[in-house]
Amino acid sequence: MVTILGAGVAGASLAWALARRGRRDVVVFDPSLEPSGSTSKALGGFRTQHGSELNINLALASRKFFVERAEHIHFQPNGYLYLAETPEAAIELRRRADFQLACGLPIEHPDPRAIVPWLDDAGIRGANFCALDGQYIPLEILGAYVEEARELGVDFRLGREAGPRDLTADIVVVACGVWSPEVGDKLEVTLAVEAVERGVFMTGPYDWLGDRVPITLEAGSGFHFRERDRRLWVMGPGDQHDWNRIREWLAMRAPRAEVLEPDGYISGNYEMTFDHHPLVGETARGGVWSSCGFSGHGVMQSPAVADNLAAMINGDSPPLDIRPLSPQRTEPLIDLTQL
Repeated sequence: MVTILGAGVAGASLAWALARRGRRDVVVFDPSLEPSGSTSKALGGFRTQHGSELNINLALASRKFFVERAEHIHFQPNGYLYLAETPEAAIELRRRADFQLACGLPIEHPDPRAIVPWLDDAGIRGANFCALDGQYIPLEILGAYVEEARELGVDFRLGREAGPRDLTADIVVVACGVWSPEVGDKLEVTLAVEAVERGVFMTGPYDWLGDRVPITLEAGSGFHFRERDRRLWVMGPGDQHDWNRIREWLAMRAPRAEVLEPDGYISGNYEMTFDHHPLVGETARGGVWSSCGFSGHGVMQSPAVADNLAAMINGDSPPLDIRPLSPQRTEPLIDLTQL
């Protein structure tokens, strides 16, 4: 039997992947009747423009899942547009592009206003764009995993916590997001995951936005936005409750969207690790595994991470070598694109 603790995207995707690989003994527990964790508060971006070969390969291996379910999950391959607003950021984007091109990504360097006509590009010194990237609705991803996993025989026990007998299963997987450290303690394993709040402000709706807006980011500052339902969803550094910092940035980059007050606001948590990479694999306690700490990249990487982890749990050779993500690692993984 495989006991999965947590029915968010990490747990549900693993259950889905195990069932696709033939397991018919997978049980998923979650104390919530409608689990969503951080997923419901996620921005909903899919990108291949990472800074490590492993992360690029995970993204490319995951993309098929999004494309095949595009209508159901509202996947729009509108791309990611990175802007260099400083000389240092321009150098960094050129470095990234060289690396990403070598990894097979079709990186372009467009005029930003050719893609986002209402963008104020004053001071922009360069841009990277990849048409493989896009956006989706996060909760629809979770729903797809649960629906498909149930059809394959996965037993979701929602509104219930695992009992002592469940925790003695041959395989127990901690996939509890920001709650993973607490659950890990009960299983006598250390999972160093920290909750870091992230806020998203909305403005709109605007008829002038169009329906092909890429997720747009300033590489230096970290401010970024996406379009959803004719609104701009905006995130950035600093105080996650401070609308004024967002408003000032919008006044500079998207002045048509600058308003006195936002149209909406949501706040959620990134489950951060020491190097902004997830803890995926078998822990120091044999039979106890983890899939948590995705640091804001869990939904976009979930198809490939789940499939490779499912292969490892079954004793098979995974399509990708994800051993560097081991929860037992002590050396940090480096990817300067990880927000």
